[in-house]
Amino acid sequence: MSGFKLKLLLPVIAASLFPIAAQAQEKTIAFMRAGPDPYYQYGMNAAEVAAKELGIKLVTYSANTDPSQELANVQDAITRGVDGILIYAVSLSSEKAAIAQAKRGGVPIFFQYGYDPALLKDAAGFMQIDVGTFGKPLGEWLGKKLPEGKIAIIAGKLGRGDAEAYTKGFKDGLAASGSKAEIVSEVPGDWNRQMALDAAAQILTAHPDLDAMFVQNEDMAVGASIAIERARKTDQVTMVAMNGAPYGLDLIRDGKLALTNANPPSIASVMALRLLAGVIDKTIEPGKYYEAPTQVIDKANVEEAIRWDAPAEQIKEWLKLPLPKPVEPAPAG
Repeated sequence: MSGFKLKLLLPVIAASLFPIAAQAQEKTIAFMRAGPDPYYQYGMNAAEVAAKELGIKLVTYSANTDPSQELANVQDAITRGVDGILIYAVSLSSEKAAIAQAKRGGVPIFFQYGYDPALLKDAAGFMQIDVGTFGKPLGEWLGKKLPEGKIAIIAGKLGRGDAEAYTKGFKDGLAASGSKAEIVSEVPGDWNRQMALDAAAQILTAHPDLDAMFVQNEDMAVGASIAIERARKTDQVTMVAMNGAPYGLDLIRDGKLALTNANPPSIASVMALRLLAGVIDKTIEPGKYYEAPTQVIDKANVEEAIRWDAPAEQIKEWLKLPLPKPVEPAPAG
């Protein structure tokens, strides 16, 4: 593909394999979603398949993006006597409350995303992408393709920090490429398809000579692509995005999205589940930070993408992979 190598932060398959039987048996683990977002749902679906193979009972919850509901879910799971909690938290403040509650109940809690170094010592672990650099390869690629011109950014929901970090990483990559392209518009799309459609339409009206868009997830990319099509600018505007969602891969196949940096929740949740099981068994040290698998995808390698909706047979193969190594030292922030 165009100048980038597959980046999987896991050892290669050819490495020595861990037997599935080595994983913990007869455990109950609570899997908690922050809300109904497809990213969380696909992660949960993969974890359910893996749990069944590992002899783990998985109890699932959704907080519906409500921190108070999340805390109630944590309390319920502890009352049920779960052996561990695997969670996509709603917010940093809710993470702190969840850790405090889990610590009082003596239940290890492992977070997917929401990393805060101050919380690491009291957590079973954290797994997430490096949000500060995740947008960089997209900026580098686009800058090499576009030595000059006009670029717009449709960010996620501002205020939590991740959207701002993605924007900074993208700009760092653009600068590193040597491109003189100008960012003419930066607007939030709140991770929402309709908001991104409206934002893209307004951007194209204000900048009819726009050359490219960086859209921070593929739900928003679907909305932006509709606006681009309606403006009859599909051949003019190059779009890059993030996450590698099924509908994002379809956009790549259809020529509406040039490049995405994927962080599939399926394989990440399977690995996080296995790590938590090891912490429960005391075979893995708690309080460690792990980078989630990522993969840069374009039309040349789209059929090799790690699927969010991975089939059960593929998930079973992931159970044979060596576990990821913790990042040492853990990031400072």
